[in-house]
Amino acid sequence: MIRSNPVWDAPTRLIHWAFPVGVGLMWWSGETGRMQIHNYVGYVLITLVVTRLIWGVVGSYHSRFSNFVVGPRNIARYITQGDDVVGHNPLGALSTVALLLVVLVQGVSGLFSVDDVAFDGPLAYAFDGVLIDVASEWHDTNWGVLQVLVVLHLAAIAWYQWRIKRPLIQTMWRGSFAGRVGKEAPVHVTRAVFIAVITAIVLSAFVWWAPDAPSYY
Repeated sequence: MIRSNPVWDAPTRLIHWAFPVGVGLMWWSGETGRMQIHNYVGYVLITLVVTRLIWGVVGSYHSRFSNFVVGPRNIARYITQGDDVVGHNPLGALSTVALLLVVLVQGVSGLFSVDDVAFDGPLAYAFDGVLIDVASEWHDTNWGVLQVLVVLHLAAIAWYQWRIKRPLIQTMWRGSFAGRVGKEAPVHVTRAVFIAVITAIVLSAFVWWAPDAPSYY
């Protein structure tokens, strides 16, 4: 029996489904003042986003940005013709890249933020604390942007899943689905694990190095 290639490999699916859980935990922990959980979830999300961005260069066929990010002409043609695409369609590509970048900005800005009540980001007082005000403002503003993108993303999935009858959820959950298989065999998962481990080590080193708040704060 010949096994078909998955559209979405295991690392892509794991990271994809970790995002709604992570963002939900970030919102809950921030709203309830559980800032230690907020910190740790933030570290995990940063690690996952960086891993996914690198995976978009060295990962499996349908996970690589070069195979789904297209220019304005192709986007316009997709909007007018609406061709079915096995992986990310041109609009889905925009959504994916935007969400990755906004989640990354949210996580990194949180590292340097201070809320004057219950939270000091682990890197807030690095570089003599000159980034605190900017990072804190970005963290608040970017959260609103992230919420808008999440709503649009969910609305688009609902449209394709139930209105156009394209099994996006099943394909992302299982890796492949009837009539939706990958063009190439997936890259071995150990490459993604290596990227995630190195990213986590580098992030941990920065957090460990970070100075404490100076006495005049």
